[in-house]
Order: sequence, then C-alpha cells, then structure tokens
Amino acid sequence: LYLLGIVGGVFTAWLMKRTVLRGPTPTFLIELPPYRLPSLQSVLIKLWGRAKVFLTRAGTVIFTVAVVIWALAYFPRPAAITDTFTEQRAAAETQLAGSALDLRLTELDQLESARLLENSALGRIGKFIEPVFEPLGWDWKLSAAVVAGFPAREVVIAVLGTIYAVGDGDANESALADRLKAARRPDGSLLFTLPMVLGMLFFYAFCLQCVATMAVIYRETNSWRWPIFAWTYMTGIGYLGALLIYQLGS
Repeated sequence: LYLLGIVGGVFTAWLMKRTVLRGPTPTFLIELPPYRLPSLQSVLIKLWGRAKVFLTRAGTVIFTVAVVIWALAYFPRPAAITDTFTEQRAAAETQLAGSALDLRLTELDQLESARLLENSALGRIGKFIEPVFEPLGWDWKLSAAVVAGFPAREVVIAVLGTIYAVGDGDANESALADRLKAARRPDGSLLFTLPMVLGMLFFYAFCLQCVATMAVIYRETNSWRWPIFAWTYMTGIGYLGALLIYQLGS
C-alpha cells in the first residue's frame, strides 16, 4: 500500500504539472542562516503559535465534523428498539445468573447498538448510497462505515464492529474478523471476496479520508477550492480503481 501511494503521488505530480499547474517552474532562492540550537523559550513560543493556529482554524473544522458524524450515528433512537431490548434484558435477569447473565447482557448490548446504528441517520445514509458502492461489491454496512470514516479512516473498524455487534477491545478483534469472513450477500454469496478486498484496499490507499488534512489545506490556501479538489480527485481515483479491480476480478 505504501508503494502504491508513492507511485500514485508521483503520477499525480506528473499529471498536475501538465494540466492544472502548467507553466514554467519559478526560480526558488532561499538564504539559509547559520544553524544554531534554539532556546527552549523560542521553541515553546513557536510551538504555541502553530498549535493556536491549528486549533482555531483546522481544529474547529475537525470538531464540527466529528460532532456531525456522532449525531448521525446516534440519532434517531426508535423507542420500539430500546423497549424490545429492555424486555429481553429483564427476561434474561429472571432466567440466568452469574457469568451466563453477564454474557447474555453483553450480547444484548452489542445487538442493541447494531440495531440502533442500522436505524440511525448514518445507517439510512449507508442504505441510501449503497447503489453507488454496489459496483465495488460493497453493501450498506461498508457504505455506512466509509461515510463515518471520511473525517478519519481509523473509525471504520469501530463502526464495522458496532454494525456486526462486536464489542471493543483486543479480545473482540478475532470475533470481528470471523464475522467479516462469514458475511454474505442477500443471494448467499460471500461479501469479502478477494477482488472486493483488493479493490477496497486500493480505495483506502487513495481516498482522502482525513478532515485534518483538508483543514490544513484550507488554512494554507485560505480557500475551500483546493481541499474540495483534492478530495474529489483522490476519492475519484480510489473509486475508479476499486471498480476496475472488482469488476475485472469477478
């Protein structure tokens, strides 16, 4: 994946030079002062200045997007679902005890979280955009995870763990892997086939899923034009590559 990213970066630089950034390369001159070890006070002042700029510009964007994604994944919370699982917990408490009860309550918590996420705004968005990602071999669960992962791709695994009713922690990593391997489509065929997985890796190698990066681009260019362009270009390459890999491999 790293090699793929390097090749993609070189290709992008070559393409941009001949399209968007055409023209003679300007002369770059810089006078380097003698290197000196900076004082601790200077380092702290510079560090605080850059951190303040990041927090006031990029940080506000990151925080806003994070709150929006959380709200989409949390609301609405249908009372019918919560009432059903409340009744199941009450029944379990009357029928079981000890470790068996703890195991059953944990299972119910995970199932409830999965049902609530499926019926949340994020789950509905995943189902709505499923036709867009269906040519890549993805279902609504993967589509919802990708939407949640656009601010930061690290959350994709956590979202999949919730959708597949697997808890957090290292002990549940193998459980999530087993459920992903066993996941099937409505027709009974396996979801995670080799072409689909390779296409998904290609998508994630190029797709711009980092709000912090986009916020920094906006901060440096003082315009949303380049962040939007970078997101569209990189996501488009990831999508087309994943599409070709899945369709040709299948």
